[in-house]
Amino acid sequence: MRSTQTILVPVDGSDPSTRALEYAVDRVTMAGKGSLRVVNVQLGMPASRYVSRDMIAEHQHRLADAALKAARALLKRRKLDADISVHIGDPAATIVTLAKRRGCSEIVMGSRGRGRVAGMLLGSVASKVIQLSPCPVTIVK
Repeated sequence: MRSTQTILVPVDGSDPSTRALEYAVDRVTMAGKGSLRVVNVQLGMPASRYVSRDMIAEHQHRLADAALKAARALLKRRKLDADISVHIGDPAATIVTLAKRRGCSEIVMGSRGRGRVAGMLLGSVASKVIQLSPCPVTIVK
């Protein structure tokens, strides 16, 4: 294990992702060292004849703000700084790529996301991240 842990925490605003962030915050706080990288990944959506790129970008921005609201509040309440970023793309691939590029020692994520369809999607995202991750993955219910 590295002397200073960097934990990547993907959040989507769901209860499991909020609990995952709480778990990661507890781990860093109890260790007295380490850092958190909180990410929100929005699915890329192509523009069409009826929906402009600007409309899509605005929609993704609103979704990301909503997803990160609870995360920011938790970090503020716990007086902990974290690198927070938003990315567009395939969620699992983006999470794995970020973990590799940023040298993360662990990924902590929720087991399922928001809603029935999103829950299935993000459940499959968690499964895919486990398979492809370069580092240990902790799944929080």
